[in-house]
Amino acid sequence: MKTYICAAYAGGQGKTTLAQMVFSALRKRELAYKLVAADFTDGTGHSKIGKFFPTKVLELGIGSPLGSSKSENDANAPLRYWDRFGGLLLTGGAVLDLGANVVPQLVQWAHHRRVTHIMQQRNSPEIDLLIVTKPETHAIENVATLIEDVVVGGALPVSNIVIVENEVGGSFEGLNLSRIEKAAAGRGVSFIKIPRCYSELWTHLERTFTPVEDALAATEADLAAKFEIEIWSAYAGLMDLRTWADEVYAQLHKVGI
Repeated sequence: MKTYICAAYAGGQGKTTLAQMVFSALRKRELAYKLVAADFTDGTGHSKIGKFFPTKVLELGIGSPLGSSKSENDANAPLRYWDRFGGLLLTGGAVLDLGANVVPQLVQWAHHRRVTHIMQQRNSPEIDLLIVTKPETHAIENVATLIEDVVVGGALPVSNIVIVENEVGGSFEGLNLSRIEKAAAGRGVSFIKIPRCYSELWTHLERTFTPVEDALAATEADLAAKFEIEIWSAYAGLMDLRTWADEVYAQLHKVGI
């Protein structure tokens, strides 16, 4: 099974929403994927996506603590920290929520460990890189930079690049995406969309770290009780959430997920 890396070069683009929907889509197909986070964890020991799936997420954190290489008198300690990430790439079957703050570390690790060479030697599963962005000029530039760093620079042997247009910030119509296609340097790039979710339940899902798939499996009565809202709001919100989720699943299906 493939490895799916969900990434963004800056925070607030919708990466965690993308990762949970990719994970959910694969589970709908009864594929046993692991969910992995390489992202900041707070005092609870969980990343953001880890709070949505506290018993399912393998938390890699954001790298070895500052100064660890000095205290251990071992300059390679930060590199070894990410070797377990490499193990996931060799076996496949993982959805990785990759925090923007760890991208430079992973790129450095991948070059030092010659990850592309080793994975090709071992005929490892394919990697699909899904990069999510909002319709902002600087965000488009960030996407292009991420592609250049991770793919064109040869850090990881990415088979497919998928640009996920997050329409929560508005439409992408009229936005020049040629910078992204140029950055891919001839590699194929697919574009899909995550439409804006208008469900009244969305803020409650985010506030309580309730996965979308859990809400979809619930009744309006369950949701009204859980979120302490009126049954009318719960019913309308559930209908809107189902419509949104169906569209997201359809978009992911276009790229084989």
